[in-house]
Order: sequence, then C-alpha cells, then structure tokens
Amino acid sequence: MSRVRFGVLCIPFQVIDVVGPLDLLSSTSSSYLGAMQQVSGFPIEIAQRGNNIEFVYIGESLEAVAGTASIKIQPTTTCADCPRLDYLLIGGPWPDFFMNVPPTFTDFVRSRVDELKGIFTTCTGAIVAAMIGILDGKTATTNHQFISMAVKLRPEVKWTTKQQWITDGKFWTAGGACAGMDMFAHWVSEHYGCDVAEAGWAALDYEPRDVNGKLIPLKAGLKEWRKARPALP
Repeated sequence: MSRVRFGVLCIPFQVIDVVGPLDLLSSTSSSYLGAMQQVSGFPIEIAQRGNNIEFVYIGESLEAVAGTASIKIQPTTTCADCPRLDYLLIGGPWPDFFMNVPPTFTDFVRSRVDELKGIFTTCTGAIVAAMIGILDGKTATTNHQFISMAVKLRPEVKWTTKQQWITDGKFWTAGGACAGMDMFAHWVSEHYGCDVAEAGWAALDYEPRDVNGKLIPLKAGLKEWRKARPALP
C-alpha cells in the first residue's frame, strides 16, 4: 500500500476530536493489523491491505500546544516547513480561537487546499475552516450545539444539522467528536475495504454509527474471528 501523508493542525482542540479519528486510522494500518492478526485470527491478507499513513503535526512553531484536559500537542513541523500533504484534519477549538484564527494557519490552509485530496473537520473545526474561507458555497456541518453561531459567523456556508457528518467534494465535516470518529470509520471503509475497517474496530471494541446516528453492528465474520481468537496462556 502506497504511503499517505496525513496532516493535523496543532491548535487548542478538544483532544478526542483528533485522537479518536487518528486512533481509528492507526488501528487500521497494515503494521497494527499485522501485529493483531495472530491474536484476532482474521486472514493475513486483510492486514496486508491496511493503510500506510505518515502523520504530520503542524504548528505555528515547534512549541507544544495545550489541548483539553491539559494534554500537550507536540508539533513535528511548522506551517513554513510542512511537506506536501495528502489529507488534512482540523479539530475543534473554543470560540476564542475560531473567531480569531491566526494568519499563519489561515495562509497555510488556503495555500494547501488545491494539493489536498481531502480536508476533514471534526466538531468546531468546521467553523475554523469556514472562517478561513474554504467552505463558502459548500454544504457542511459542525458540532450541532454551535450551528446557530456558525450560521451567524459564516452565512456563505450551507450549514446543516440533518446528518452526523457531511461530504461535499473533498470536504468531510462532522458534528461532535464521536460523530467525527464515525465519519473516519466510514472513510476507512471506503478506501481500504469494510473488512480492513472492521478488523481495526474489533480491536477497539468499537462499532460506528451511520450518518443518521444509527449503530452499524459488526458483521458476522468478524464476530466469528473474535470467538476463534487463541486462548490466553
């Protein structure tokens, strides 16, 4: 599987907005699934079709940024030195950030839109993207508790709360943090196959919801793999 470079903006986000989706991606990597295969019992070819993602954490500088619960987010590169990316994720900060997005991040995101295959936002990360100006004319969602604020701040965006997440071209926008995890679970399914995605979910004891918030149970095959896993010594 060819290597994919996935960028994350290091802003003061709700940590689960980013950590949840990234752990889903990590848990469906070929290296992770390869390590889990002997324990879980799924076919080795599933692990071989897992993703091969390099994560890049992008800051204004290389100084750590404080997320929620006092967790420090450590950039690995800066906006000035960031390599070419395939995808970008913007997690959700509080209004004091998205109403005053630093010019460094604004310029960086605007300059990278054309090169990116996909731009993902979780929670109020969509408002960050909107304030930067890259969602005008697009249908998008954000944390549904903030939708009225989003409409007032950027009416040029077609805001909606009809679904847990929305796709419009290369833009994937999710509601709250857990809706963001569900969105990424479906993205993995689309790009790497349902069996790869579900092998990763099984290791997390996680079952995602669809765009309407309805639980999607694991398929019978994975349940059988779980039953067949070797007994612990």
